[in-house]
Amino acid sequence: MDNEYGIIVDVQFHKSSTVIRWDTSVENDFEDWLGMWGPFVQMGGKIIDPNYQFKYINDDGTLKDF
Repeated sequence: MDNEYGIIVDVQFHKSSTVIRWDTSVENDFEDWLGMWGPFVQMGGKIIDPNYQFKYINDDGTLKDF
């Protein structure tokens, strides 16, 4: 979304969470889009190529070791 990339992680802050871990160097850069997948997509969010290489995070949402 707006040239920001992230991954949906299985973190249950709420029963119907959609938690996105953004690809930043910030250790806890999670955002809870509680039941808002529709608006996320309407705002330009989309699923990227599964082979996309994140800069700061691994495919499971953990920070890469530098």
